[in-house]
Amino acid sequence: MKLQRLLAAAAIACAAVVASPGTVRADDTPACYTLAAGALTGPAATDLSLDVTAAPGCAAAPVAKHVQIKTYTAAGKLAGVRNLDDVAVTQAIALARVDRGLHIDVQAQVQTGDPARTEVLRAETTSKLRPDLVVKVLDPPLQALTTQPVTIHAEVSELNGDVGATATVALGGPVGPLADPVTVTVPAHGTVPVTFSNVALTDPVRIEVRGLVQDAAPAEYDAANDTNDLQAFAIEVTKNAVDPATLLVANLAGYGGQLNAHLEAPITQPPATNLPDLKAKVAALHLQLVRIFFNENWEWNADGTHNADWPTNLASFKDVVKLANDDGATIVIAYQAITRSKTNPTLYMNRFADLLHELVVVDGYTNIRWATLGNEPNTVNTAGQPTLTLPQYEALYRALDAGLRAQGVRGHVGLMGGDLVQNTEDTPNSHRAWFDYMVQHMNDVLDAWSEHIYWQYDQPTRMEERLKDVAYLTQQELPPAARKPTFLMEFGVRGVSTCGGKPTLKNAYYPPTCEDLRRMPLAAFHKLAFLIDSAQLGFDGASVWDIYWSTYDRTLNNQSFWMIGPPDEGWALYPSYYAMQLLLSTTAKGWEVDRVQPWTADDQAEPIAGQENATWAWDTPEQELTSYIGPSGLMTIAGLDTNGRNLVSANGQSSDYSIGGLPPNTTFRLAEWNANGDGTNSIAGTINTGAAGVARFSVPLTAAFVLTTVPMS
Repeated sequence: MKLQRLLAAAAIACAAVVASPGTVRADDTPACYTLAAGALTGPAATDLSLDVTAAPGCAAAPVAKHVQIKTYTAAGKLAGVRNLDDVAVTQAIALARVDRGLHIDVQAQVQTGDPARTEVLRAETTSKLRPDLVVKVLDPPLQALTTQPVTIHAEVSELNGDVGATATVALGGPVGPLADPVTVTVPAHGTVPVTFSNVALTDPVRIEVRGLVQDAAPAEYDAANDTNDLQAFAIEVTKNAVDPATLLVANLAGYGGQLNAHLEAPITQPPATNLPDLKAKVAALHLQLVRIFFNENWEWNADGTHNADWPTNLASFKDVVKLANDDGATIVIAYQAITRSKTNPTLYMNRFADLLHELVVVDGYTNIRWATLGNEPNTVNTAGQPTLTLPQYEALYRALDAGLRAQGVRGHVGLMGGDLVQNTEDTPNSHRAWFDYMVQHMNDVLDAWSEHIYWQYDQPTRMEERLKDVAYLTQQELPPAARKPTFLMEFGVRGVSTCGGKPTLKNAYYPPTCEDLRRMPLAAFHKLAFLIDSAQLGFDGASVWDIYWSTYDRTLNNQSFWMIGPPDEGWALYPSYYAMQLLLSTTAKGWEVDRVQPWTADDQAEPIAGQENATWAWDTPEQELTSYIGPSGLMTIAGLDTNGRNLVSANGQSSDYSIGGLPPNTTFRLAEWNANGDGTNSIAGTINTGAAGVARFSVPLTAAFVLTTVPMS
């Protein structure tokens, strides 16, 4: 009897399996469980998953006492049967590979309760391909700055089209992740965007970056094959990059220096046979901007003390103007002494206008484009009294303006106001007080501004302070209607005047060794740093004091700033000559100046240190670069590392440069000043920027460089 009952129960169960694909009961008790199945296929196997769900009030069933799995061919015929006992329902069952879309039947016996009762469950499924996820980086950056994190956009797609997946997506670099991973859920055959923000790339090298899919659930079709999971791309990480969107100077007036008008005057007495050599060396500088003094006493005998020599002095002045004009430099004529003219501005300024007309129109020296009045006119005497009042200053300029208009050359010769020194701030003769007056009373007659800047060899921050302060004053403090081209018409680095028993010579010596500062690469390094910084701060031009040895007036041996030494040295060329020549031969008037990034708070133009309510940030010693852009693909990057500004000689260290933002696949020439420690120029070689437009090279710490497309020898 017992056997008959068991056989009858088995027959009922079999009928239930056929009639109800979800659940079959062993008796009339309501079913506790349902079965679902899924099959994910990879390249070598298929994983079958079971999901036994308990109804409310029923105990969980973690184990199936018996499982039977049937697989079928594409024609629907039975392909195989597999029987398993005591199967954990949370664990996938590995099968031989079942092709995509083929049918699978599953029957499971679940036994639970006390006393034990058995339910026979059934489910059907078809084999689906595991997901295949790929990362595609959208417009990956070719370049990045070490100081500016980048944002990288990507998208993750599922390619197989059967099931979606949840995964983490990461950016991998050479030694690890570059950003926090992002979790995404991608539907079957779908695509979702991914954004990696603030990706910091701080090592200035070319790095391989990969987009990586990790921890996909369900696991991917073939995790061992990462061809689709990884998309590699290269980023050129650089310390610096040209930023053409930030224009600093639209029309560069250029660089140059002071030419002494008394070169051929009796007070200088140069050997006439040597002058062609000097003039050839001046021409080889390719000066772009030249300032020349005109002195009413020496050239016109206004004070009656030059009865014998004033015609020769005037002839010397005109010869120097011709020298500058023939070399193509823009010329600024600086009316130096105003002792007589300030008492009769109409008389003297009409005479000066006549002279300028003669030079420009009659003699054809058309490169004369500017005139200034009074050299450092806000200077005070030892008693603290000004040598010139502001109303007198205004009267001189208005008289010259009228005289030039009468001569028909005012449109050709601009009036540059200032040539100021700083003086003590918040006093009547500070440069700010003079600017206040010029803006209020002379803005209509002046076309440009100028200042003079000097600093001690061991105080380069004074150079920085003055440059930032003048830039802040002229570009931010002045009202917009008064902002004009601004020139630095004198600058230079100073030493001490007495040292080690040597003859007293103003600002001439480097005290640790008592060497002439003008002979040292140290001074040239400072001057190049000044020119680069001045361009970074948007100044239109700069003129160094001064180009060659000669005597200005009766205060003999009162200076020692020359780039070209005296004739008894054979017009020797000092390091500053070569440093200036490097920049002058690879830039030109009319070019534009663009910013080179990064540009940080300590680079900004600021009010002077110590001024009331002022903030100040000293610029950290670092690589300083400026970009000059000319026509027809001409381009020059000039730079140096200010960590070398106090070094007298090479210390064996170099500065590694990496510059982005350059035109791609372009050959640049790399030329260096002081690479060998001798203060001269040399060609280091050529550099091709590649597809990313990046140049990498090293330069000695005491040297400077230009990277240029300008032909050089």
